[in-house]
Amino acid sequence: TMARPWQAPRPLLAILVTLVAFTYQAGKKTFIDIHEVSPEDNHVPGILNFTINKYNQESDDAYNFRVFRILKIQKQKFTCNFTVFTVPWFDEYEILKKNCSSK
Repeated sequence: TMARPWQAPRPLLAILVTLVAFTYQAGKKTFIDIHEVSPEDNHVPGILNFTINKYNQESDDAYNFRVFRILKIQKQKFTCNFTVFTVPWFDEYEILKKNCSSK
């Protein structure tokens, strides 16, 4: 079945809203630590490929999307500490505690 025109861009709209929210938070100087990144940064091509491939896999659109032009790239950095319970001989792992911060 063919997706209705207004249904196909929902995941893209969700991504856009999230990016706008992060940009707004960055402007407010809150707990989110966001930095602008150059499109020539060596991590950008891999991240873009992963994101577009993931979106195309999960989209019910008949057409695949591709990046035409990069307007702005931002990155967010976190430091996380995990407490993990493990029973290696049973291959069991459980995260008991997670603490992430932007500093």
